[in-house]
Amino acid sequence: MKSLIKLGLAAVIAAGTLLPSAAFAQGYSDVSEKDTHYENILTAQELRLMTGYADGTFQSSKPLQRANVIKALGKLQLRLTGETLETYPYYGTRPFRDIPRTHADKELFKYSIIVKDAGIFEGDPNGNVNPGKLMSRQQMAKVLVNAFGLWDAEDLEDTVITDLDQAAWYFQDYILLLSHFGVTTVTEYRPLATTTRGQFASFLVRSYDVMFDSPIDSIDEYYVDLLPGEQPELPDHVFVYLENGNMFSTPVVWDMDGIDLNTPGEYVITGTLKEFPGEVATATIYVYSEDEWLEIEE
Repeated sequence: MKSLIKLGLAAVIAAGTLLPSAAFAQGYSDVSEKDTHYENILTAQELRLMTGYADGTFQSSKPLQRANVIKALGKLQLRLTGETLETYPYYGTRPFRDIPRTHADKELFKYSIIVKDAGIFEGDPNGNVNPGKLMSRQQMAKVLVNAFGLWDAEDLEDTVITDLDQAAWYFQDYILLLSHFGVTTVTEYRPLATTTRGQFASFLVRSYDVMFDSPIDSIDEYYVDLLPGEQPELPDHVFVYLENGNMFSTPVVWDMDGIDLNTPGEYVITGTLKEFPGEVATATIYVYSEDEWLEIEE
């Protein structure tokens, strides 16, 4: 499955409504089509996982700090769970020692709680996550596997990374998983090198694509009891559960055409899922007569 966001973005680009010119990404004056990561930078922007700088640049070749990765993968978790920075429950997880509740970057603190709670970043033995340090490529492999649930691989023996021995042993399987799923497309991975912002955009988008390649296990179903004439309160998002263990909160549009809620009976309606074309959610509405409702209450 191709990235659904990428497909929509490509259509917008083709229509000429997204880019201020054919040469530069929206808002990024330094990103041209010649950049190896051009399309993925656009898609990461569309996914709202990466943004540029105040001067309108993206700085694709700039080394990536761990704080940047914490924020991006924290945003991913909010997207998956349907939470927001305002609604997420922050007080059930102990903060990293070097990103306390009193940290000057309040947004970084919140995202650090989110990624720790999700098991994406664990911190070192002293409880620090070192947000100001650069992100190595071997460290990147681990957090991407954790964030996107890239565990469903039966055999990694045929996966070839020529410089795997340069990685610490506890990162090697993570690197092989990235290669197995096509998140990294090189055989010389350079585990100890730093990760650039452009590379991270590509890692994010490819991982996102792999996550959505997993078959759907189930979709939340809803049941509503009403009296004649009442209108159901149905959610504007539903959870889709994937076989790789991920769940995704996706917008849903319910089809109420032809449904007469003035007449007692059972009605099954369907909802179109924004990020999963062809898949539908269902809601069963029971409309009871007043006599039936009284019997239920008794």
